[in-house]
Amino acid sequence: MAIVKVTEKGQVTLPIELRRRLRISKDDYLMIEADGNVLKVRKLSEKKLLASDDPIWDFVGQYASGQKDVSAQHDQYLAEGERKRWRKR
Repeated sequence: MAIVKVTEKGQVTLPIELRRRLRISKDDYLMIEADGNVLKVRKLSEKKLLASDDPIWDFVGQYASGQKDVSAQHDQYLAEGERKRWRKR
């Protein structure tokens, strides 16, 4: 357990032992929630982008539109939709 002091701006410094153990570094995000009189601090993990060869891309858009090449032709379909909207005006 560590004791830290709250600054005038409400800031606290996390002790180096905790930062090292939890691998918390500059620009990381922490979630803080209150549970009664207890503050819970949790490190948020980074979202990792899906690789281009991830099998999920085979399913993206397949069922909503019935077209099977939506993931490969995404930009083309968006452009066609924009052109149709502009023509209606």
